[in-house]
Amino acid sequence: MKLSLKRSALVLIAAGLMPAFASAANIYVRAGATGAGNGSDWANAYTALPSTLVRGNTYYVAAGSYAGRTFSTAASGTTPITIKKATVADHGTNTGWNDAYGTGQAQFTSGLRFTSPYWVIDGQTGGGQANNWMGAFGFKVTERGDANAILNFQSGGSFVTVRHVSLVGKGSVSSSGGSMSNDAVAVYGASNVTISHYHMTGIGRCPFFISPRNFVAEHGWVEKYYGSSAVHSEIASIWGFAGSVGDTTFRHNLFTDVQSTGGLMWDNSSNTSARLMVYGNVFYRPSGATWQQANGVVGGWTGGGGEQFHNAKVYNNAFINVNQAALSTLPRIASGNEAFNNIFLNSQAPSFAKFASHNHNHFINSGTTQGESAGTTASTDPFVNVAALDFRLKAATGAGSNFATPYNVDGLGNTRGSDGTWDRGPFEFVTGAVTVAAPTNLRAQ
Repeated sequence: MKLSLKRSALVLIAAGLMPAFASAANIYVRAGATGAGNGSDWANAYTALPSTLVRGNTYYVAAGSYAGRTFSTAASGTTPITIKKATVADHGTNTGWNDAYGTGQAQFTSGLRFTSPYWVIDGQTGGGQANNWMGAFGFKVTERGDANAILNFQSGGSFVTVRHVSLVGKGSVSSSGGSMSNDAVAVYGASNVTISHYHMTGIGRCPFFISPRNFVAEHGWVEKYYGSSAVHSEIASIWGFAGSVGDTTFRHNLFTDVQSTGGLMWDNSSNTSARLMVYGNVFYRPSGATWQQANGVVGGWTGGGGEQFHNAKVYNNAFINVNQAALSTLPRIASGNEAFNNIFLNSQAPSFAKFASHNHNHFINSGTTQGESAGTTASTDPFVNVAALDFRLKAATGAGSNFATPYNVDGLGNTRGSDGTWDRGPFEFVTGAVTVAAPTNLRAQ
């Protein structure tokens, strides 16, 4: 009797799930399509994302120009909606397909806003390599409006992943301060948001203006953003809004600009147990670039507004040609902050005033070890080709501190310490993996 009831229950559960699985479909979108416009294949594609999107569906988008939009389809459990840039290798049906639809870029002419959860926006190509930070991004989103973010996650817009995307701002400092401005990524109380394999340039205020919980930015390049005395900006303004700020991660990124107030500015006064995890990144000031002297590259505000700075974990980063405090001496109230296995090259000597725990850092023309028992100094550039944005190591470093997951894998997927030595800096040295190529990513600053 019990077995029969269990079987009946399983049949009922399966029957309840069947409509959800059955409704999942591939839908096709192509600007300029002239067929029936029902999205059934490439010949009959929608000319824009339809006004009504269906949970469980995958929407393939061909190269072309598309309007920005708000993604607001109500949740159905945890079932996502996936929007993919069509590629030659992955485009669903072959009916009506032309490879030109996959080789170009799909461009959104204004920002994307998320007010409901469970979305995957996947450009499929571009970005995130040790010596190829640009690549060909499948999706590009441009927003010129002063009071509009390029990607805007409202409190309902949680559990969203955006990857392989180029984000372009207005190209000058915004005239709008306060909560809304020409930011690249704005998170207002949303949780579980991931931005991966991205490039940002021309941002009118902050690349990241976020009040997040479980936020991740990875494998990206922040190239250019703007600030002024009237409109303060940071690489990341991280603070409590609509609830407590939560764990926030920046890993395996390249930052080549610091303006106005500073770099990654962390205020977790609303939740002092939240962690800021900064590992495997490169902070590099290119030759001729002007970085404004401000609150530092990783740190916090003055504290005059009640800001606090707790539980920042700064591991295995590189600070190159940094002409200001790499690690901020602000704010007044700080605890639990750590700095290990970082490389400082041709930079202002870092202060560890707000980092009570630090060791195994490597200082190259960047001051002394400052009392570290396992800190080291040198005079030779350890990277393959800084000018070409290739920050892999030419040789193994002295042994650094070992840490557990997620810190034990570098940006190329190499397990740190697998050869017996945990290298310092953003990339683990792998014997035979390095070949020095001519610069491919140079551009005027």
